[in-house]
Amino acid sequence: MTMGGSTHFSVFLLVAIILLCSSSKTVNAICHASEKQALMDFKKDLKDPSGRLSSWIHDVDCCKWEGVVCSDRSGRVIQLLLQSPVRVIDDIGYEIVVLESPLSGKISHSLQNLTHLRYLDLSLNNFSGIPIPSFVGSLRSLRYLNLSRAGFQGMVPYQLGNLSSLRTLSVGGEVWQPPTLRADNLQWLVGLSNLEHLDMTRVNLSLASNWLEVINTVPSLVEIHLSHCQLDLISHHLDRDTFVFHANFSSLTVLDLSRNRNFLGHLIPRWIFGLTALASLDLSDNSIEGPLPRGPWNLTSLQHLDLFFNHLNGSLPNELIHLNNLISLNLGWNQFRGSIPSSIANISNLQHLDLSYNNLNSSLPSEVFTLKDLITLGASGNHLNGPIPSTVGNCTKLEHLALSDNALSSIPSNLGRYLSRNYFGRLIPRYIFGLTALASLDLSDNLFEGPLLRGLWNLTSLKYLDLSFNHLNGGISHVLCEVKNENQFLWYLDLRENSLSGEIPDCWMNYPSLERINLNSNNFTGSIPRSLFHLEDLYYLGLGNNSLTGLTGRITFDFVNHE
Repeated sequence: MTMGGSTHFSVFLLVAIILLCSSSKTVNAICHASEKQALMDFKKDLKDPSGRLSSWIHDVDCCKWEGVVCSDRSGRVIQLLLQSPVRVIDDIGYEIVVLESPLSGKISHSLQNLTHLRYLDLSLNNFSGIPIPSFVGSLRSLRYLNLSRAGFQGMVPYQLGNLSSLRTLSVGGEVWQPPTLRADNLQWLVGLSNLEHLDMTRVNLSLASNWLEVINTVPSLVEIHLSHCQLDLISHHLDRDTFVFHANFSSLTVLDLSRNRNFLGHLIPRWIFGLTALASLDLSDNSIEGPLPRGPWNLTSLQHLDLFFNHLNGSLPNELIHLNNLISLNLGWNQFRGSIPSSIANISNLQHLDLSYNNLNSSLPSEVFTLKDLITLGASGNHLNGPIPSTVGNCTKLEHLALSDNALSSIPSNLGRYLSRNYFGRLIPRYIFGLTALASLDLSDNLFEGPLLRGLWNLTSLKYLDLSFNHLNGGISHVLCEVKNENQFLWYLDLRENSLSGEIPDCWMNYPSLERINLNSNNFTGSIPRSLFHLEDLYYLGLGNNSLTGLTGRITFDFVNHE
């Protein structure tokens, strides 16, 4: 071949390669007929009232169906993602997840034909009354399996232990419902040698006597979630110090053993304090007793520590201050006593600190308020005394401060939130009126006297206002109606159990976001103003124990729908 011919051939070959590569990127393989049929059979056994699977028809390539993902090269179905869409309601103090369009019915055996399936997500559906199909254990290519909060009942099948490629296994139940799934033995977990994420929240493991030993044989685990599992402590050696020498959790970053409540009478096991990779530890609501252990804590990576609602006692140990990476610390609802150590300020990254409802009995150390990133501080329900330190003004990121149910004597001019059930004098401090960014103000049960002051309505960002159980008197029209601007944010107003009088004003249109109004047990007279019934979001109105025209006794209204 001549030089010119060789050059032309090389150019031709290069162009052919470019065209081949280009075409491989733009033309995707179509799904296989056998897998399309398997999915159609799967659909037949499902109840889909909202039509989520309406795109699943024979005339359409199944790789284009909703929730189906295929390999671009082979056309094989590799992902089946049918998690129900949800709506989260979190503006009422806790979170409620509402399923928008859950699937129900049965799980067809035809899924066994999806032999290349890597991801299967059927979570947040409503397969109530049926067990997790054992044939899921034959889908050997699975790396991700999520069947959580889907209503499955009965025994978790041991065949899941055949899924040796699995990285994530989530079969947990709904936290707010009784357990519907159980596992009497977890030996099958030994076969999941690549497992990184295990979530069996709300699965009854009360008879799984080997749960800890088995989990210890899966060193790849990064996250363990065994909350609400009725775990037994005594038969699992969890409280034995010697177990630390055998712990094989070197990769573990998240450990959640909360709300098991079968740990009564036992200490926090020493071996937990040797998990150097641990970033989050939740042992809340477990009836654990005794003091926090002294000695070295090797939790050098820990960011979140939750020991809420146990029976822990003694003083707060100095070991806490060595948790340099800690962001969140919850020790609330225990029996800790003594003082809050000023050295807690050494946890320089701390954002959330809860010491509520213990037996702490000192003054509030000013050093706490040198934590520049502090967002929430809870210390209600203790025996704290003395003034609130003026250094609170240094916490420019502070959003929530709860100090109710203490014996605090005074508050500085730069503070005014969540201070109910103390005694700060007879009058509401006027400097509170300058906190224009304040979103929540609770001054209930403080023996305040005098009229309701206009200055409160300078707080135009206020969402929550509770002045109940005081001795406030006079009318409220001058405050509520003589404002320059509407308050678009206020949703909660509680003025009950005062001595407020006069007519209830007719200017509630200035507060379009109000959901709850409580005016019970005052001295209001006259009729109910019409503007109250034009608040579109109002669901509670308390007017009882007043002297309103035509009404006697305790009158409340719970609104579901109203014009």
